Amino acid sequence: MATPKTLASPTDFGNTPGSGPLRVGGRDLPSDALSKSENNPSTRTKASQVQMAAVEIERDLWGGNMAVKAQTTKYLPRAPGEETDDYQNRLDRSVFLNFFRRTVEGLTGLIFRKDPVLSEEVPDVIREHWENIDLEGTHGDTFLWELETDAISVGHAAIFVEYPDTGGEQGREQEESQEIRPYWIPIKKENILSWRMENIGGVNTLVQVVLQETMMVPHGAFGEKEATQYRVLYRLPDGVVGWQLFSMGADNKVIPGNEGTYPTQTEIPIAEVKTSGSISMFVSDPPLLDMSFINIAYYQQWSDYAWSIHKTCVPFIFIAGIPEAKNPDGTPAGPLIIGANTAIRSSAPDGKAEYVSHDGAALDAAKDSLDDLKSDMSTLGGLAMLAPQKRAAETAEAKRLDKSTSDSSLAVTARALQDGVENALQFHANYLKRPGQADLQGGSVQINRDFEGTIMDPSVMAAIAALVREGFPSSQALKMLQAGGRIEEDADLDVLEVLWEMGKASTAQMPGPSFEG
Repeated sequence: MATPKTLASPTDFGNTPGSGPLRVGGRDLPSDALSKSENNPSTRTKASQVQMAAVEIERDLWGGNMAVKAQTTKYLPRAPGEETDDYQNRLDRSVFLNFFRRTVEGLTGLIFRKDPVLSEEVPDVIREHWENIDLEGTHGDTFLWELETDAISVGHAAIFVEYPDTGGEQGREQEESQEIRPYWIPIKKENILSWRMENIGGVNTLVQVVLQETMMVPHGAFGEKEATQYRVLYRLPDGVVGWQLFSMGADNKVIPGNEGTYPTQTEIPIAEVKTSGSISMFVSDPPLLDMSFINIAYYQQWSDYAWSIHKTCVPFIFIAGIPEAKNPDGTPAGPLIIGANTAIRSSAPDGKAEYVSHDGAALDAAKDSLDDLKSDMSTLGGLAMLAPQKRAAETAEAKRLDKSTSDSSLAVTARALQDGVENALQFHANYLKRPGQADLQGGSVQINRDFEGTIMDPSVMAAIAALVREGFPSSQALKMLQAGGRIEEDADLDVLEVLWEMGKASTAQMPGPSFEG
């Protein structure tokens, strides 16, 4: 196999922005060309840029109360004329209730209600690797759970199946002893900076992708600092797949680093993990973005509501008709002192002093508005992801074949996870092929997609109970429990809701196990 010409020097660069290693027909650029943004591997494509605003919102919300409040006016606007101290006081008293994160975790829990099942076709050696799939001690099931949680949060993620860079020094014994072997790396959406697709043999094929890698490196005797590098993965026209690292130097100068090829791969070994929000390759909308906006609105209204309670729960003294006290020399006698052991005496016929407080009538309307937002979040969140999608008319045979699966958005997301993992399994198997060996198959995996008519396990019930404790409507939670087989179909949900709200729901009152799991 011919060794491709790679980025060995700053002049070996293609003639189109971000084209990576010099392709057939490419021309060398001037030595300073890499410093230009269009030839800089750190440059995001437009498709990546337009997705970052939504990603930023979802990342902030996932971070919870401290992360959201740290953004101050981004999520909690400052009212016109509001003094700085007053705004800071209101911000300090505000609390962001993280319905978004609870919903993501609950949905992921439904997918992983049953563990992923590797098929019999998965080679034994990969089964062994599954116990520590990332070389950091993470079991494959846990790796997928964390990856799917991230994908549902922002729209998609990816699995990069890597092989240690040994410079070709490893021997067969090291590979057979698994001293050196493939491993999986989770890739976040925002770390995929750019990509290129080409039609090869009638198939839309990924021919280049740039990943941003950030790590902490030693700095000084005891400190550390953040370092960023850029990994360019490419596929040449002759089918050779390779990689090269870059870093950024002074004056935005690109510094080429290590490089190599993947001799046993025919495609770039990165598998996208899509969700129901997928639009195209590495382009997606976060499935719960609309819910996130409602969660932000809830935070803002909750702040107004809490601030109003703070103001209305403190009565103030109203004094009328009582002349100001003065000293014998006519100077003011000082501030009026009011307390539990003091009183006001006045001979004025129309003098009065009384406590005045807000009637709080508007608080009920504010509370109703918060309840409405909770309901909206449940509709745009978990229930919407679990609701069957409308489809065109289908035959009775198709319905029969499909009876054991769900066509909900969550089921689509689970199926996409299965596709991504099976691609990664094949990449993993490709690394294990010996010279002259026939194609080694990576096998398949079964990801749970049946969310209806099944018995919900205690962990999912506990997740739902946690949602309710955070403010998720108990009426909607009861419907989810009923759909999960934990409440009889003919049970009166209105009565159960009242019992739950009263804090009296127990094993005796609620069919099935306790809500505490």
